[in-house]
Amino acid sequence: MTEVNLHPGQSISPDQGRNVLLAGGFASLFPETGFPLSSTLQINSDRGTFSKASLARIAAAELLRINRVSYRSYNIEADNRVCVIGDNQEKLNNFIDTYGGVLEIEPLLNKGQDPDIPTVMELSMEAHGSGLRLEYLVRLPIRNDLCTYCGACGPVCPEKCISPGLFLDFEVCTFCKECEPVCEVGAIDVNRVENRIMEVPALIVLDGVEVELEEGSSSVYCEKDLENYFAALFSSRIDEVVTCDRSICQYSGRLGAGCNLCLTSCTFGAVSQGTEGVTVDGSKCEECGACVSVCPTGAMQNRRFDDESFVEFFRNVDLSTDSVVVIGEEQSLHALWWGTKGKRFDKVFFLEYSQVQSLSLFHFMFLLKLGAGKVFLLSDTNGGTVLSRQVALANSLVTSLYNTTERVVIYRTEEVEQYLSRDQQTEALVSNDEQGLFVNRRRELSAALQSLVANSGKIADVRPGDYISFATLTCNRDKCTQCMACLNDCRIQALSADEEQLTLNHIGSMCVACGICVQVCPEDALELSPRFKLNSQFFKPVEMAKAEPMACKSCGKVFGTRKSFERVMAILSQKETVDTSHFEYCDTCRVVKLFESE
Repeated sequence: MTEVNLHPGQSISPDQGRNVLLAGGFASLFPETGFPLSSTLQINSDRGTFSKASLARIAAAELLRINRVSYRSYNIEADNRVCVIGDNQEKLNNFIDTYGGVLEIEPLLNKGQDPDIPTVMELSMEAHGSGLRLEYLVRLPIRNDLCTYCGACGPVCPEKCISPGLFLDFEVCTFCKECEPVCEVGAIDVNRVENRIMEVPALIVLDGVEVELEEGSSSVYCEKDLENYFAALFSSRIDEVVTCDRSICQYSGRLGAGCNLCLTSCTFGAVSQGTEGVTVDGSKCEECGACVSVCPTGAMQNRRFDDESFVEFFRNVDLSTDSVVVIGEEQSLHALWWGTKGKRFDKVFFLEYSQVQSLSLFHFMFLLKLGAGKVFLLSDTNGGTVLSRQVALANSLVTSLYNTTERVVIYRTEEVEQYLSRDQQTEALVSNDEQGLFVNRRRELSAALQSLVANSGKIADVRPGDYISFATLTCNRDKCTQCMACLNDCRIQALSADEEQLTLNHIGSMCVACGICVQVCPEDALELSPRFKLNSQFFKPVEMAKAEPMACKSCGKVFGTRKSFERVMAILSQKETVDTSHFEYCDTCRVVKLFESE
C-alpha cells in the first residue's frame, strides 16, 4: 500500500505510475492516469473499517473485475447520404444549391416536374438497419437506351411537351399518344413506369410535403429539424456494452413470440426482435440499463459489470454478515465520500456500479443470501420505473417470507448519509456463501430464493403484481402425448424430460412466464398462471405428466409413448394406402420386418 498525494489538477508523474496496476481514486478527477482508479477501493478505505488485508482483497477483486471487462468497440464514419423530398422544384433546387457541397443528396419530387429530379408515385418507406428503405414508382416514358434521337416525336406533339433534352412534361401532356407511332424504334411509352428502391441513412422532408412517414423513426427529419440532423452527422465511436445472449433468451425469433420485456422497456429504439431473435443496436443504445434490469434470464447483460463478475466479486471480498451494501455510480459515491469527511462506518460496504439502473432482482437476492442486512441504491432520480419495480418485487418477496421492513431501498445521497450517521444495523435474513459454478442469472436467483425460503421456514402464496417473472405451469395429463414440443424453446431449462421415466418435469423457480411452451403445445395441454407458491417444491423438478412406454413387439425396446403411437395410428387409419402393421416395432426391428415382407 502506497500513499500518493493526489488532488484535482495535479498530474501523476511517470515515477508514481510505474508498475501501478490499480489505485483508489475517482476516475473523473484523473481521466488519464495510465492505470485504473477505483472509487470502490477509495471510499471503502476512507469511510469503512476494513483491515489492510481486507482492503487488499477488495483491490484484487476490483482489478479482476476491471480486467474481465470486454466488449466490441469500433468507429463509425459519418454517412452524408440523404434523400430529400419536396413538392416544389424551385425550393428543392435551392436546398441542393445550399447543402450540395456537404451532403450527398438524392432528391425526389412529391409534386410537379423537373428534368433532373424524378417525381415519385406510391411512395412507401420502412426502417432498414439504422436507416430507411424507400420504395416508389417514377414515370419513364422515353427509353434512352433505345432512342436514336431522330427528332420525330417533338414536332408531332400538339402540346409541345417533349423537350430537346427528352424530358416529357406530364403537367402539360394530355396522353394523346401522338408521339408513340412516329417512333420507329419503340422508345416511347407514355404509360411506362419503373419501380425503384432507395436505401439511405436519413430522409429530410421539406415543408409542405404530405407523405406517410415511418412512425417513431429517428432517421426522418422535417425541415425545421435540420439542426438535429446536422448534429447527428459526425463520426462516432460505438461501444457495444449491452449485449444479448440468445442461448438463454426466452424470445423465439422462429415463432415471433415469448418474452419481450427488453423491447418494451427500451425507450431509445435500440432493442429489436426479429427472426434471428433479440438484437441491440449499439448506435442507439444509451446504456440506461432498463433492458438489463428487466431481463429475467440474464440474456441481456451490461458488459462493464456483468452478472458473473458481480458474483465473483462478492465471493472474493470480506462481506460481513449484517452488512449494509451501498451501491452507486462514481459520481454518487464521490458525493457521499465528500459529505462524510472524518466519518467511518462499521459493517458498511460501498460498491461503484457504472449503471445502477442495470441492477435487478437477482443482484438484490444474491446479496441478501450472502448475509447483507440491507441494500441501498444511490439514485437522485428515484432509480427509474424499471429499477423501482425490481426493488418493489424484491421487497414483496422478502416480506412474504419474513416480518421485516424493506431490505432494498433507493436513496438519494444525502438520505444515505443521514441513515449511516445514525449507526443503525439490520440483522441478516440468511448467510449462505456456498460457491457453486456460475451458470446464469436465473440459476443464481433461484439458489438465493431457495436459501431465503428454507431459512424462513414459511410457505408464501404470491399473487401477481405489476410484473413478476415467475409462474405456475400446469399440464392436463389426459391431453399430453409426451411429444416434448414444449422443450424446444425453453432455453432456460425450466422444463425438462426424464427419458427413462418418460416424465415431463417443471421447475417453478426457473420459469420466466414467457408462455412459449403454452403456444407451441399441439394438444393445448399446458396452462400458465402468474400465481405461485414459495415453498421447497418451487425449486425442484415437479412431475407434470408421465407417459406409458411403447415397447417393441419383437425385442421389447422402448421407442416412444403409447399415446403418441395411438395418435399417429388414428391419423394414418384415415389413409387407406398406408400399411401400419410394422409401426409396433422399434427402428431396428421395423427394418427387419420390412425386408422379410419383400
